[in-house]
Amino acid sequence: MEEYSDKINKIEKVLGKLKSITGTSIAKKNYRKALDAMTAAAFILEEYNQYYVDDDLEKYLSTISKDLVKPGFNKGETEQNCVLFYDSFGFDTRALALIYMHALSNLGYKIIYITKIESKDSQPELHNAVKDGNVIWNYVSYDNRHTEVLDIASLFEKYKPSKAFLYSTPDDASAMAVFKAYEGIVERFKINLTDHAFWLGHDAFDYNLEFRNYGACVSVTYRGIPEQKEILMPFYPYHRPADFQGLPFDSEGKKIIFSGGSIYKTLGDPGNRFYVIVERLLEGHDDTVFLYAGTGDDSEIIKLQNKFPGRVYRIDERKDLFELMEHCTLYLNTFPMVGGLMMQFAADARKVPLTLIKEGSSNDVNKENLLHQETVEYGDVDSLVAEADKLLSDEDYREQRGAALKEDLISPSRFEEELQKALTVHKTSYELKIQKIDTTEFRKQYIIRFKDQIFRQVIASGNKKTLIGDFPGLFVQKTYNKIVKKEKLN
Repeated sequence: MEEYSDKINKIEKVLGKLKSITGTSIAKKNYRKALDAMTAAAFILEEYNQYYVDDDLEKYLSTISKDLVKPGFNKGETEQNCVLFYDSFGFDTRALALIYMHALSNLGYKIIYITKIESKDSQPELHNAVKDGNVIWNYVSYDNRHTEVLDIASLFEKYKPSKAFLYSTPDDASAMAVFKAYEGIVERFKINLTDHAFWLGHDAFDYNLEFRNYGACVSVTYRGIPEQKEILMPFYPYHRPADFQGLPFDSEGKKIIFSGGSIYKTLGDPGNRFYVIVERLLEGHDDTVFLYAGTGDDSEIIKLQNKFPGRVYRIDERKDLFELMEHCTLYLNTFPMVGGLMMQFAADARKVPLTLIKEGSSNDVNKENLLHQETVEYGDVDSLVAEADKLLSDEDYREQRGAALKEDLISPSRFEEELQKALTVHKTSYELKIQKIDTTEFRKQYIIRFKDQIFRQVIASGNKKTLIGDFPGLFVQKTYNKIVKKEKLN
């Protein structure tokens, strides 16, 4: 990647500085600053995604864990039916917390739930999903990461769970420091949501719950996680019936090609194939409309709008995603990055999620988004377009394919059964298929997309004020850009 050498050197320089700050801060026992610098480095490593484990950060994480967390109970003193569930994300219905919590509640476990204070009173669906269960709700602040470590550890000490779930963002150093400390005392399960990118804490758990074989292959091949720690645990797309919010166009007599997710997943392909497919389908079917639900750089969508006036629309993500999917004709998966959850929503709504895969991709490692995922995958644009043509033209064929895909999904009751197996015998009925994979081309896309604003977003944030003295320019620039240029950083 010689053409990106300057960008790579700059990223590595910033990472080196953050790691140096971490080490120096630990030596001075300034754990808050050490955790802030480590968190920033881990976030950048996720966005950079050129390697999956950083030995320096792992060493520092172990030191902080030993210095700050002193377990006060042993394995024999744990409460056998008590499970601690740590959730970095704090979402309501998005991602996987709700389906795990729902299953654990139905299985009769006492659940100690922990998430960020900002999520308090903003998770109505999660609360509803476990309303008949035994859940104790706890909230911690991310404002001071040293205090956060102590707060999470105090909940381990108070409730003495026999099992604990680590459902964390890739950069949550505080939680991982605590989980590392309870090795051999509490049985720890990581829910590997970010299976495709870097995350901190590669040994902060006893078992790694993977939703697909691809993640298991990355974990074993690139993260060095022993295969015996890997458990394949597919999931289902949770949705509660919502009122359909309508379409931004008159759909009478129209067929709708739908796609969605963060728009960056459609960018970075040298051949721009996602948009080539959309263009060919719009040219070949005058009665079609293309609808994309998601945010980000929509310049390519705007080009399509200019070329096909009144036939291309972009909307933000919506709560009625399932109902929206039901009103569409077929789903076109994002490319070059595939959306696994959207693929499941499509199958649940009996819509075929047509998926382009890169040359040389192995179907086997990408299973478990759908059990028969190979039936919706295509190795080139021509074959995918040909199938889309058939689906758009033949209603009976379209309905038959959609019904077959619906049968592929794991049901909520089956999910509960398999989760109980994972917790008790440390395996499920799903077969792990570990094989060596090459992620070089996939990782290259991260270099292409990486922008300097990530440094401002990650380092110069309100909960990392300890780093102002080390990066004053970033803090000043962020304030200036926010006020003068109206820059918005998530």
